[in-house]
Amino acid sequence: MRKESQCKECPWVVENRHNSTIVEFSKKTGKAHNCHMTAGVKRFWDPNEKYVCKNFKNYNFSKLKTT
Repeated sequence: MRKESQCKECPWVVENRHNSTIVEFSKKTGKAHNCHMTAGVKRFWDPNEKYVCKNFKNYNFSKLKTT
């Protein structure tokens, strides 16, 4: 089985002001987004399981919760 590669321009990997906005919004709201390098970019904040960002899926949201 072929290993899926990480997007080389992923907002969770490449740091710049625009990407930081995307990542911080996702962390704050827990809202998934589609990969911007696929057909999912047309509906970026309306995630489709086929196109959802792999790094968003891998992010551990439990470390943000404070008890």
